[in-house]
Amino acid sequence: MNEGRMSRVGTKAGKEEMGRREMGNVQRSTFNAQRSEGSGKSLWRSAALFERWKLNVERWTFPAFPFPPFPLSPFFLALLLLLSLAAPAGAHIGSPNVVFEGNAGPYPVRVVVRPPQVVPGLAEISVRVLRSGVTRVAVLPVHWKAGKGGAPPPDVAKLVRGETNLYTATLWLMAAGAYSVDVRVEGGAGAGDVMVPVNAIATARLTMPRWYGAGLIVLASFLFVAAVRLVGAAWGEAVVEPGAPVSPPVQRRALLAMVGSALLFSGMVVGGKAWWDAVDRDYRTNRLYRPLPMTTDVRVTNGVPILRLRVDLSGGGQRYWTPLQPDHGKLMHLFLIRDEEPDTFAHLHPIQRNSTTFETAVPPLPAGRYSVIADVTHETGFTQTLVAKADFPEPSLLLDNVPRRGGAADPFCGVPLRRMTGAAVTAGAADGRGTNGTNPASSVPAATAFDPDDSWHFGDPLPVGNPPRPGTCRLPGGFVMEWENAAPLTTRQEAALRFRVRKPDGSPAPLESYIGMSGHAAVRHADGGVFAHLHPAGTISMAAQEAFIRREEKTERKSPTSVAQRGHVAAAPTAAASAVLTMSPAPVAEVVSFPYEFPRPGRYRLWVQVKCDGRVLTGVFDAEVAEGR
Repeated sequence: MNEGRMSRVGTKAGKEEMGRREMGNVQRSTFNAQRSEGSGKSLWRSAALFERWKLNVERWTFPAFPFPPFPLSPFFLALLLLLSLAAPAGAHIGSPNVVFEGNAGPYPVRVVVRPPQVVPGLAEISVRVLRSGVTRVAVLPVHWKAGKGGAPPPDVAKLVRGETNLYTATLWLMAAGAYSVDVRVEGGAGAGDVMVPVNAIATARLTMPRWYGAGLIVLASFLFVAAVRLVGAAWGEAVVEPGAPVSPPVQRRALLAMVGSALLFSGMVVGGKAWWDAVDRDYRTNRLYRPLPMTTDVRVTNGVPILRLRVDLSGGGQRYWTPLQPDHGKLMHLFLIRDEEPDTFAHLHPIQRNSTTFETAVPPLPAGRYSVIADVTHETGFTQTLVAKADFPEPSLLLDNVPRRGGAADPFCGVPLRRMTGAAVTAGAADGRGTNGTNPASSVPAATAFDPDDSWHFGDPLPVGNPPRPGTCRLPGGFVMEWENAAPLTTRQEAALRFRVRKPDGSPAPLESYIGMSGHAAVRHADGGVFAHLHPAGTISMAAQEAFIRREEKTERKSPTSVAQRGHVAAAPTAAASAVLTMSPAPVAEVVSFPYEFPRPGRYRLWVQVKCDGRVLTGVFDAEVAEGR
């Protein structure tokens, strides 16, 4: 039996099985610890469970590190746990919260996941069900390596006091990497499920408040002196008969014991400090997530500037860079925003040259320094946002339609590129798209071609009317985009950003599918500290959602009864999930809405991209976001 088990462990499948079991131990031990705390067990019992949890986490996720030269009491371990829970909590840039809007079976839901700043840590889950008749909402965190087979039973979300359709729960995210938060809604219409992908990464190094540290120093000094005096009493007065005087030899022995204990305790403090510094150094070096650096260079080929992007994997970056999978059919979504003034915006889709190098032709954008922001999704479901800077030269003279500030009344928005002779360098003149490099008559090689879905825009917000009408933006061809902003925008509040496009005659304009959906949006804070790429489904990566759905379907095909036996959320795809899997075009609509939660107050710029009459149109809006309660 043991020999057979060892032979299985030696195989790849055996290693994966052991990994799932170990991850299951991590999540199950955490679930048991939460149940123990909730049932009012003793602090010693909770501390023992925490020690078990800590060892499991270290075994699975982190490299071993030396323990302190003195034993840690259960009370101290429990105190560390309480401090980690009480610490303040702090992909896209500066926008860590994940927002999803879609269907969990027959129930329309809006899910907000606020991940922790440290891992392991607690994530806050909010589920708003936009339909009545709900009896139960359950949520479950599933790590991409463990699957549902290694997850604990789901937690039941509680109805928020004063609300009728908002449920909330907190979930432990135990290991770094990609998770899916599986949401199950039950009610009179039956049961429905949906998976919401989320990254679990350590993004902050929490510091202790000075007043708290000062209090601990005072308490530690008192304990130090008391411990030394206690040792002296044990070697002095304690060995003398009651009422008898303490002889000089006994006094000297007590003094030596106090000196020895003081040296011993000082060594323990120094050793503990060294251990703590080692742990902190390991956290900052190996566990604290830092976006991978990306370098850029621009070269001109056949008169067309080519932007090359290289992901730098030095310094341990290999562990964060695994094979990519397409998101909306593209391996990378690249955004260019001019630094001098955010009046220029481009949404491009580079070609992957090798595992870490990408290239794209640069549209005829105004010269200057640009922020380069790239979104990618890995096969594991982990998403990353890479940032860099690039300096672009003046557009080539071969391009006769370079945007000019004087033409701002009709914003430059993805216009076709043409040579001065009139020969089309790019296809898609009707909709302002670039070529795919298949035109044999073009002298520009495929390496310098634009993706068919590339688009760009030059211009500030252009409200309609005189005086200007707020919440409107003039588009090329006489179209008008309207922002149906019903309420003031505040931080930490769900916001449905709704937009409608009207034809020149004022009638609603049908929105065509653009990269598989009815619209895209980009949100950027004025200081550049926040950037988010939005879809009608929210801030999630639909490729990551697809990866989790396919993985669970594959697991269920192998063992159709394993999930049911554990009482987990079923993995039946929802209608929205099925649309993701098939990448079917979005249905024709007249309104596009983007769910989002602004992370910081201040001034924001929004670029909203839709497709009408075969042409990509970009509306630009500015908005003020106030501090929420």
